[in-house]
Amino acid sequence: MISLIRAQLFFRRGRLAATIAAVAIAVASFALLASASRGSQVRVEGTVQANYRPVYDILVRPPAAVDAGEQGQGLISTDRVASTYGGITEAQWRRVLDIPGVSVAAPVAMVGYVMQTATVTVDLSDYLAAGGDRQVLRVSPTFVGDGGLSKIADGPKYLYVTRNQLEYVPGDPFVIGQQYDSSNAPKMPEIREHAPGGVTPVCEPATGSVGTNPLSVSDRTEARCWSSDPTSSANQSAKAQVHVLFPIPLLMAAIDPAQEAKLDGLDGAVTSGQYLAADDRAGGIPVLTAGSLDLDQQVRLQIDRVGGDAAEHTAAGMRLDNAAEYYAAQPATQIGAKEVTAQDLYPSIVDTIAHPPAADAGIGLSTTGTSYVQQWWTTSPMALTGADRSVAVVPYTGGEWGRAVHGQPATNPVPMGMADDPVRSIVRHVPDSTSKTKDAFLRGVGVFDPAKVQLGPQLSTMPFDLYRRGSSPTTDFAGPLGQRAHLLTTLSALPALQRDPYTNVDAAHGVNKDAPISMVRVRVAGAVGPDDTSQERVRAIADQIHLATGLRVDLTVGSSPSAVALNVPPGKFGRPASTLRQDWLKLGVATTIVSALDGKSLVLAILVLIACALAVGNATGAAVRTRATELGVLACLGWARWRLFTLVAGESVAVGAVAGLLGTILALALSRVLGVALGADYALLAIPAAVLLSVLSALPPAWRATRADPGAAVRPAVALLRRRRVPHRICGLAMRNVLRAPGRTALGAASLALGVAALTLLVIINLTFRGSVSGSVLGDAITVQVQATDYIAAVLTTLLGAVTVADVLYVNIRERAAEFALLGAVGWADSPLSRLAVYEALAIGTLGAAAGAGTALGTAALLDSNLTATSYIVAAAAAVGGALLAIAAALLPVRSLRRLPTARLLAEE
Repeated sequence: MISLIRAQLFFRRGRLAATIAAVAIAVASFALLASASRGSQVRVEGTVQANYRPVYDILVRPPAAVDAGEQGQGLISTDRVASTYGGITEAQWRRVLDIPGVSVAAPVAMVGYVMQTATVTVDLSDYLAAGGDRQVLRVSPTFVGDGGLSKIADGPKYLYVTRNQLEYVPGDPFVIGQQYDSSNAPKMPEIREHAPGGVTPVCEPATGSVGTNPLSVSDRTEARCWSSDPTSSANQSAKAQVHVLFPIPLLMAAIDPAQEAKLDGLDGAVTSGQYLAADDRAGGIPVLTAGSLDLDQQVRLQIDRVGGDAAEHTAAGMRLDNAAEYYAAQPATQIGAKEVTAQDLYPSIVDTIAHPPAADAGIGLSTTGTSYVQQWWTTSPMALTGADRSVAVVPYTGGEWGRAVHGQPATNPVPMGMADDPVRSIVRHVPDSTSKTKDAFLRGVGVFDPAKVQLGPQLSTMPFDLYRRGSSPTTDFAGPLGQRAHLLTTLSALPALQRDPYTNVDAAHGVNKDAPISMVRVRVAGAVGPDDTSQERVRAIADQIHLATGLRVDLTVGSSPSAVALNVPPGKFGRPASTLRQDWLKLGVATTIVSALDGKSLVLAILVLIACALAVGNATGAAVRTRATELGVLACLGWARWRLFTLVAGESVAVGAVAGLLGTILALALSRVLGVALGADYALLAIPAAVLLSVLSALPPAWRATRADPGAAVRPAVALLRRRRVPHRICGLAMRNVLRAPGRTALGAASLALGVAALTLLVIINLTFRGSVSGSVLGDAITVQVQATDYIAAVLTTLLGAVTVADVLYVNIRERAAEFALLGAVGWADSPLSRLAVYEALAIGTLGAAAGAGTALGTAALLDSNLTATSYIVAAAAAVGGALLAIAAALLPVRSLRRLPTARLLAEE
């Protein structure tokens, strides 16, 4: 028996080499993939472990602070959390702090936006025309935001300049409670120009009423006068200059200093001054100010010389409010430009807050910011409508802030960005007219650097963290991008902003004295990891918090930011309709990733095992089929079935042992090239796995060969066609040959389809979805880590499919060797015979590649119904590539046609 096995293996060296190659590639592929999967899993588990625990484990918030888009999706809306004003009492917070197992419970009370006004001084000295007696210059501000897309014009600033002396003549003093009538009208102040031709009243103050629209360009227009004569008493400055006011709202939040320091080390981020103290009683509202401004806003200043007779009309005694309207109708020539950003002005605001006026100095405003909180604003979250989360526009009703006498400067302007279509409702909080309490004022105690605050692991940073930088918003706090807090104060300082001195304060807006806290961030004591014990411990503490307070509790441990698409409507000033990808918090990402990784590894292993089984089964089965005649003859000579089985099994064991050894060597060589750490256990299992695969694959064909009629065993198994067709072309003959053994054709096509489908789906995911299948920052990072292993698996599976196609074609050629010999004998050259074999490979490859690409496209459609044109292009390219790969795999079998023993084969026929 052993001698017969050795003789058979030696006699059929070509088939033996093909079978050994198929089995060796199969076991090497599995060993490499299994090792690569194990290595990537170890790396992924390390990444998950390092990023599993954010800066806090539990988020506690009011039950009403839930966005409709969160329901049932495992998401927490960043916008909803950042726009929640109160809802949690201090008593509830302290109950959370007292729960056993709670290490830190850091509260946050969102206060609202405090308006600051910086001054941009535009020196026009260098733009004055030489030799001119009188002239008018204009500075036109345009506020630019949204990455340069929105351009909003502000009211122009005019300056009438003369060489002549301007004398200021004061009017009658204003007496509170004094009644005036037409016969007892007070004398108004005026400015007189002392010209060579006489003295003329000029630049008469405006007499119009207060502007009705603080966002109107005409109501924000200003006009001033200035003389180059140093003796002029009417000059407001030593230089010819105008002032452009730049409103910058700053978001303020209140914290507990001790708990915040324990949670994220805010005390270590202070760069100047000192940290907040919970018991600070020095007066005012102590604030810690951010050292940098996170706003996308600039003002572009165009400087023009106004022509026509603007200067002459002013010298003739034109009132300032009329002058502004007249100047706008005159021609002008641009003579200069300047650009200033909000970041350029921020240091002066920080300095004003750090050095406020005395508490008894009364209400006053500074041109470089203000420490007094005369008014402040709160905004609602964006209203999302529809399944696509479209952002709704909320009309702005305006307010008293920013109104001024027409033609005169508005000392407290609102940002011009508020003239755009707002997507948040705005509530203004002003001092109650009946309140005797003075306005609150800010007292800067220190400056902190947000970049130095400990935000936890990079891949699990909370998207609504007080210090996290995202897309920079504009100064329009009613726009789609929310601002991070630039001013931090203490909970104990909130009474100065609570219900008594300010209006429009309720449970949803402003600082609610009954329940001022917006959220509580809880960190559990001890180590917390992705293990079941840690998760259960965190969950138990969360349950206790809910039972003790009745508040909403979310487990943030194991979570990661996830980009959620919001459809933002177009703005009035250039911003197009766009999709805003806002980071929300996706809960339970780490646990899902670990589970998905285990499932992915299992799927890949099964995928490669199926490809290996198909390749080895076809190779081993083909080896047995080519010996069907010999097995039939042995059966006729009286060989028992068990002996036939032993013969086939012995050959398979020998082939498997040699293939396993070669597969191990191949895996070792490829592991160095691919950089894969080959596992010793997988290398040792290569030989027994190869033997087992070979034996199992040989059993079905051996069983059929030994059970069949010996006479039938000497005839090749082909499909019977009901109607006889004579093909007239080589491609028709190739298709007929493919259909003669449909089972074998289907096996080769299925093997190739398996690899093409896996590879196509990976490419579609990475090019079209761009990692959004996982849908979170941590998930996307893991996708990058494991995609190399995924590609290795897909490529190896595709190569195994190509090997199977080549083996199918080789068996077809060997079984029809006599036919090829006959065609060669009647005059067919090598070229037509080669094309015939190539066409057969093309037919099998096209069938398999098209099926694989279609399967991948269908799977991609299940992952994302909105497939792009790129998906279809990738699928088409994969189908073409799979067919070409099948042709390339057929080159070796085609070469065997030239070595067919034509004379012997014809003699055997």
